[in-house]
Amino acid sequence: MKQLIREYFTFNKREKNGIFVLVCIILVLLLCIRFSENFSTHEVVDFSKFEKQLQALNPSKEQKEKSNYIPGKKEFASTNPPVTQAAYFNFDPNQLPESDWKKLGLSNKQIRSIKNYESKGGTFRTKEDIKKMYTISASLYAVLEPYIQIAEKQTTIPAEKLAHTFRTSELEIVEINSADSLQLSTVRGIGPFYAKMIIRYRNLLGGFYTKQQLLEVWKLDKEKYDAIEKYIVVDTSKINKININTCTSKELKHPYINWKTVNGIINYREKHGDFNTINDIKKTDLIDAETFLKLAPYLKLWK
Repeated sequence: MKQLIREYFTFNKREKNGIFVLVCIILVLLLCIRFSENFSTHEVVDFSKFEKQLQALNPSKEQKEKSNYIPGKKEFASTNPPVTQAAYFNFDPNQLPESDWKKLGLSNKQIRSIKNYESKGGTFRTKEDIKKMYTISASLYAVLEPYIQIAEKQTTIPAEKLAHTFRTSELEIVEINSADSLQLSTVRGIGPFYAKMIIRYRNLLGGFYTKQQLLEVWKLDKEKYDAIEKYIVVDTSKINKININTCTSKELKHPYINWKTVNGIINYREKHGDFNTINDIKKTDLIDAETFLKLAPYLKLWK
């Protein structure tokens, strides 16, 4: 066995020389790798220019807001005027000045479309007519709708003929925000009972801003409403509005909100200061969109 191992690890002179040369080559390669770093120079690549170009193509959210970023362009349109916060108020859309449309948050394109419609003889007869404008989105209309107050046009029948018509047909039109119980009782289909219920609910609301609110009166159903609707009109200027920047909890109490919501609005005002817009009451997180649209016509910011 020893003889076999000795023969296996025994090299002749030629094999020994080959092994020696191979070891020398390995050592030289190791030394070259070890010291090559001292003689080579590393070029530093400057990525700052590339990062600036990338940032220009993909601006941050803050840059978009500050610079009015326009997608598809290499530069920011910094010359565009900043978007102002909308301030909502009751308005009649017919011949409303452009400055008032801007206060309501409409863009120049939307305003031009409305003015072009009016220049061609167009008139807004109902709130829904505004919704039909292609530049007014459904979401924008939902916000504006509570503030739209289109004056109800009177009949074009001459006064003397109209008076005769009223006398012969015993038809009498009553304004429900100012009528007393006796006047309401004269409306065909109302009578003393419903007159009392309407006035009671009107006092709780602070006035009606639309005829459809009569459906909220106790025991006044759709059939009764359809019977009396043509005999009544609504004057929204007679609504008693609540100043949300000065009111107390008792003064803010309203059929459309509960005490928890009332106290939430008052506490928010005391903590954050006066409301800048009526829309700010939604920041209390206690008023949903539907309640806000119903309540907004009864609120105001200043005296």
